[in-house]
Amino acid sequence: MKKYGLLSVLFFLAVFSVYFISMFITGDLFSGKGMIMIVIVLPMIGLILGLKAKGGFKTFGIIGNSFILLISVVVPLVSTFFWSQP
Repeated sequence: MKKYGLLSVLFFLAVFSVYFISMFITGDLFSGKGMIMIVIVLPMIGLILGLKAKGGFKTFGIIGNSFILLISVVVPLVSTFFWSQP
């Protein structure tokens, strides 16, 4: 079960580094579908693995993957409601 927590943290670190590099350093690292796969699907898998894990990695994996999902899914979705034209 500890391997699930470590895998969840590794997913978070990989996605965080890709998201940070693409947002602040170079621009798009992958095409649109590739970026969606990396920035949305991997944190969902990491969140599920974090919920199955035990130990200290569980907390770090859940918080980290939730943070990535908040930044990459919830914020853009809510912003479309506020900035859309009727």
